Order: sequence, then structure tokens, then C-alpha cells
Amino acid sequence: MLAEHISRIHLLIERDKLDIAQQKIAKTLAEFPDSDDLHILQAELYLKKDEYKNALEAAERVIGLNPENEDAYFIQARVYVAREEYKKAHKAIDRALELNPYASAYYAIKAIAYLDTQKHAEAIEYAKKGLEIYPDDLLCNNVLSLAQTKAGHSEEAFERLEYMLAEDPENSLTQANMGYHFLRKGDIKKAKEHFSIALQKDPTNEFTKAGMMQAIKSTNWFYRKFLQYSLWIDKIGRKNKFALYIGVIILVKVLPLLLPFYLLLILWSWFAGPLSDVILYFDRYGRYLMTRENYQLTKVNICILLAAVFCVFLSFMVDSSFFGLAFALGLSIVPIYLIDSSARPGKRIAMGVFASAFIGVGLWGVYISYFMEESGWAAWGVLIFGSVAFSWVASLMK
Repeated sequence: MLAEHISRIHLLIERDKLDIAQQKIAKTLAEFPDSDDLHILQAELYLKKDEYKNALEAAERVIGLNPENEDAYFIQARVYVAREEYKKAHKAIDRALELNPYASAYYAIKAIAYLDTQKHAEAIEYAKKGLEIYPDDLLCNNVLSLAQTKAGHSEEAFERLEYMLAEDPENSLTQANMGYHFLRKGDIKKAKEHFSIALQKDPTNEFTKAGMMQAIKSTNWFYRKFLQYSLWIDKIGRKNKFALYIGVIILVKVLPLLLPFYLLLILWSWFAGPLSDVILYFDRYGRYLMTRENYQLTKVNICILLAAVFCVFLSFMVDSSFFGLAFALGLSIVPIYLIDSSARPGKRIAMGVFASAFIGVGLWGVYISYFMEESGWAAWGVLIFGSVAFSWVASLMK
């Protein structure tokens, strides 16, 4: 009887009939409260609905009933990867691998945790371990090709993706992965073709929608160059990235004539993302690819940009102190744009604090300069120091 209920619920979840599945689980759990299989299905359902806290609680209940249920640790690991809590993800998936070292999917999740933290060599190693167990594992193959592309092994990645598409041209994940491959190579037309096919197969996939959004934004030359720069920075790895930043700062100290070019590079890398989102917002089709939060944050940034333009007008017509407020408003759009880039509450809060602080300092500058008729240089100093601090915090939290 229980097996029959589980089979039906499993089918409902596969068909995305989540509300009906949730009702069925609740009803069946009332009859079989100690079934770890039912609690696993409940955790899977919450994970599919992005209700991470509920998914973790359901997985914990399974571990309480059966500490050797490997599926519970597997679900925990997937939730922690989604929440960018990678240490916890590794701990959970390592426990799942202790209980069952022959599940290729566990190696795929381990590889994704490494890939997300730009540890490409480790991601490749674990994806290959999964493929040793099951050579046709779709996720392991896709993670491996993505890691190879990011590590600069483009030809190997392309050959793998070509083979996978020849075997299963209808697979949306592989089509999306091929789209990202061409996006990294700068072939926007082919990237769009593959993202388009992937979206036809699975219109709700956020991974594919994000890729198509980047492809559309890349039709803008400034964003295309920004994307290529970002991908190159990812490719060189975290340690080399900081060595590069420090090297550039030393070079500017030695050759001060390079300072304007350095500042131009900083401003371009800061504003290319948020301004391209504003352009996408006004695109007839592109706006439908934005997530709900991205859409709302872009609307906030449009209002701030309009306020900044108005302050520039006031700086000419009323008082030059409003120019400082315009500068502060312009700075604030960068952390607001970055709020949507992470699931980590700490980073989102930090970005919100920086945005509020920039606007607050801008208003303070107007108050002391225009209303109190004192020097506003203190506010400018805080804004410049704050922008440097922000650039380092944003890089460290990336």
C-alpha cells in the first residue's frame, strides 16, 4: 500500500504537479509518519520549489529516522550548493559517498561545488570519477564539459558536447551547455541558437534563461567586452586574480600616467552589468528572461539613475554640492545590481548596506555643503574610500 502511494507521489513530482504531490504526501504521512521514503519525497518536493529551509528540515527528519539514508545527505548537499554554502555541501556529499561510493550523481554534485568556487581541476577530477562509474551520466558529462571550458580545455569540452548532442539532441541541459560554450568563444549567434532550442525544451530552466539573457546583452559591444573580461578573470583562478589586481595597483604606483586608464577599467567593469540590465529592461523580449528579483532591482536602479540625472541638473542650476549626490547615486546602482548575483544572505546584506551607505553619504554631503554652507570634501573622501572598500569586499565575496 505504501509503495503504491510513493510511486504515485514520485510520478506527480516528476510531472511538476507539486501542489497535488504535497497534499498527497501530507495525507500519506498522517498514515505512515515514520516512512523515511515519504520524508525524502517531501524534501525533494521542497527542493524543487526552492523552499530550502523546509527541504533541510525534511532531510533532517529522515536522518533522525535512518542515519544511514544516503539520499538525505544528497538532498542536503544540493540545498547547500543552491545556497552557496560550499563547506556544508562538501560535508554532506562526503557522507553520502561514504554510505554509497558507487552513485555517479554524488560525484556530480561534488564537482558542481568545486566548479562554483572556481576550482576547475577538482571539478574535472570528480566529474571524471562519476563517469568511471556510469559513463552516460548526463550531469557528470555536462559538469565536466563546463569545467573543461572554464579551465581553457575548450576543444575537449566541445568534442564532449558534440558527442552528447549527437546521442540526445533534445536534451535541454546539453543544449544550454553548448550555448555557454559558444558564449565564451564570443559566437553570440550560435550561443542564441542553442539557448533557444534549450528554452523550447524547458522554458523554466533558470540556467538557460540566464545564458540567453547574457547572449542578448552581449549584442551590446561594451557588455560583450565586459563578459569576455569576466570570463577571462574566472578562467585564471582566484589566486591569480588577486595577484593581478595587486600587480596592476603596483604598476599604477610606478607609472602614475596609467591611473586614468586604470580608473576607466574600474568604472567600465562596475557599470557594464547594471547598465546592460537597464537596456535589457527596455528590450521588448529580453525583459521576459529576467528573474522577478532582477526585474524589480533593475526598476529600482532606473529610478536611481533618473534621480542622479536630476541631481546633475540641480548641480548646474542650484548648487555644485548636488553633483556629489549624483555621484553617490551612481555608485549605489552597482551593489544593488549585485544583490541578485548571490543566494548568500551575508553578501546580499553587505551589498544592501553599501548601496544605502553611498546614498546616505551623498545626502550628508548636500546637507553640510548646501544647507550648512561648509566644505563638502569630507563627504567626497568618504565616498572615494567607500568605493575602494566596496571593490575589495565585492571581489572577496564573489
